[in-house]
Amino acid sequence: MTDSDKDRAAEMATTAQEHGTNTPLPGRRIVATDSGDVQGAIITMERSGAESVSGERVIMDRSGARTLEARSAQLDRSGVMTLKSEYAVMHGGSAVSVVADEARLVRSKALVVVASQATLDEDARVFLHIGPEATCSQPVLNTTSAAALGAAFALVLFLLRGLTHRGRR
Repeated sequence: MTDSDKDRAAEMATTAQEHGTNTPLPGRRIVATDSGDVQGAIITMERSGAESVSGERVIMDRSGARTLEARSAQLDRSGVMTLKSEYAVMHGGSAVSVVADEARLVRSKALVVVASQATLDEDARVFLHIGPEATCSQPVLNTTSAAALGAAFALVLFLLRGLTHRGRR
C-alpha cells in the first residue's frame, strides 16, 4: 500500500445534518494521519495532524494543527498554534492564540485569548486575555494589566536610554 493509498484509507467521507434542517452536509473524517490543508463543512480529526484546517464545524480529538479556522471548534486533548472561531471549546488542550466570539477553556492552556465572552475553568491557564472580564479563572494578564505593564516597560526603556545618552555627552 502506497502512502497516498494510506492517506485515502485514513481520510473517510462522512455526512452530517445541518443544524435545524434535514439537509445532509459533506464531512471529512481524518484518523491517525498527517494532512496538509484540510477543508470541508464538517471536519472530524482523531489522532491526526494538519497544517491548516478550515470548516464550518471542526472537532479535534488528540490532534494538532498549525492554523484552525471554523465557525464552531471543539478541541479535546488537542493543540493548535492559531485558532479563529465564532465558538471555541477546548478541553485539556493547548493553543498559542485563540480568537473567538465565545471561548470556553477547561483544563487547557493558551498564551493569548481574544474573546468577547470567555469562560475559563479554575484549571485553565491563560497568560493574556483581551476582552471583557473572563468568567472564573483569572489570566496572568488582562487588558488593563497588560497596558500597565507596557507603560512601565516603555518608561524603563526611556530612562535607560536617557542614562546611556547622558554618559556619551
